[in-house]
Amino acid sequence: MTLSPKISIVVPIHASMQNGEYFLWRLVQSVMSQTFKDYELIIVQEGKMAHNTNMGLERARGDLIKILYMDDYFAHEKALERIVERFTGHWMATGCIHQRYAPDYYEDPHSPHLPEYTTDISTGNNRIGSPSVITLKNDGHLLFDEKLSWLLDCDLYKRYYEMYGPPTILNDFNVIIGIHDGQTSTIMSQKEKLKEHNYLKEKYA
Repeated sequence: MTLSPKISIVVPIHASMQNGEYFLWRLVQSVMSQTFKDYELIIVQEGKMAHNTNMGLERARGDLIKILYMDDYFAHEKALERIVERFTGHWMATGCIHQRYAPDYYEDPHSPHLPEYTTDISTGNNRIGSPSVITLKNDGHLLFDEKLSWLLDCDLYKRYYEMYGPPTILNDFNVIIGIHDGQTSTIMSQKEKLKEHNYLKEKYA
């Protein structure tokens, strides 16, 4: 009989992301360095980001699910330990730091951010951050809307708020968010972004 891990780390990957091998290895190294070892690592490549992430969520066996995008990584070796020890409720958001990357250089981590829920999040006013700052209870968890790419996090957070209230806030900087030219927010056209805005406007009218 195989015991379930305490936490599942779900990593949806982009096959076409520039420098993807570098980002994924950086993430895996940050996972392997964690002091908390009762985890499973689920790396998924199943199409667009929302569907990709959903497939990982559905395969998770842990009591908790930690989403971690492939261009992000844990900020320090005790990050997972702190997330697991302090998790309460149905969803939790942790603080993050940002780091810009380009093929010929990368910056030191900067611009620390602490999450905050805003009731107008469906308009795109996301002060929580990337799904990489989120940990979910694996108990009837919600899935991402597969019609969305850019605002998929805003939509999920809105539905979690409606079902469970605001997230538990962990005011630690446990995740580093990668910033680069291959991100969805950079490569999506304004027309595509407007389409998603209008979709959410109708969805929550």
